[in-house]
Amino acid sequence: MILAVFFALQIVTVIVLVMVTSGPLSESELSEKIASTAYNGNVLSLTIVLTSLVCLGLLVGAAKLKSGSVLKEYFAIKAVSFKTMVKWIGLLAAILVLSDLITRSLERPIVPEFMSSAYATANPVLPFWFALVVAAPLFEEAFFRGFLLKGLESSFAGPIGAVIVTAGLWAAIHIQYDAPEIAIIFCVGLLFGTARIFTGSLLVPIGLHAITNLAATIQAALHL
Repeated sequence: MILAVFFALQIVTVIVLVMVTSGPLSESELSEKIASTAYNGNVLSLTIVLTSLVCLGLLVGAAKLKSGSVLKEYFAIKAVSFKTMVKWIGLLAAILVLSDLITRSLERPIVPEFMSSAYATANPVLPFWFALVVAAPLFEEAFFRGFLLKGLESSFAGPIGAVIVTAGLWAAIHIQYDAPEIAIIFCVGLLFGTARIFTGSLLVPIGLHAITNLAATIQAALHL
């Protein structure tokens, strides 16, 4: 239900934004205008921030439905040592470097077309950076490696199944990318889930996710 709200709110936000900024449009014109905003950085920033805030609220509400639940414990908000965080950052760096090498070997651009276009059309760019580096990691990790992984881990899927399923679902929502990029996102998701299981802290995958998006945004900025 939360994922349904996530996608529905993104669609409604785009439609409302197009209608407000463009005035009266025919059905075909509206469809064309919506399609043209797919790679627009300003629209992307707004939809990410808005949907993240609303869906984070829904996550908190869903967690509160469980009798006696404490949000800090439910979402595993627990500090880890600097040494532990550095270890996981090192593993992330290795995966990102390997993915770039594979991307180059396939003669594909390091920065996907979606990311290049989104950054180029973001004006001002600060909301774009905030959306990708702060808002998106907070909601996505709270949902996939916090709320969803917690439930799957307690089911027949167990920890391994929970990590695989959440990585798969997380990769699947990134429909703006092509298959090679989605495969890389899946592998990164496996790392995020594994970090959550081994450290017992959601802060680790949130930090890793923020670093991943930061690196991708820096690459997009450098390739303008």
